[in-house]
Amino acid sequence: MSVEFLRQIAATPLPKSFNVVKDIDAIQILREAGLVLALMDEPPECAARVLAITAKGRDELMRFHYPDGHRPRQGTPKGNWLLLAAQRARQAMKRADSSGRRGAS
Repeated sequence: MSVEFLRQIAATPLPKSFNVVKDIDAIQILREAGLVLALMDEPPECAARVLAITAKGRDELMRFHYPDGHRPRQGTPKGNWLLLAAQRARQAMKRADSSGRRGAS
């Protein structure tokens, strides 16, 4: 299972079609792991169409994006990246305030 490939899929608009054999194999593995919803064509066409990333796939992306001990608090909306970014910015500003970097005159 390639989390890097899952991350690439997550960064593109879905649905998306793939026809490179290496990508199709990776999508098949992600699909079997329950991380993506994908349609797989039979051999003469040899293509795959990723329709969506599952909740399990999003959890896997979050797990690799936030190593142990650095995950967002429970209650952070997993699907809303704008709220997550705002929360991280607020946390960074609080850390800067407490270390005396801001507002020191």
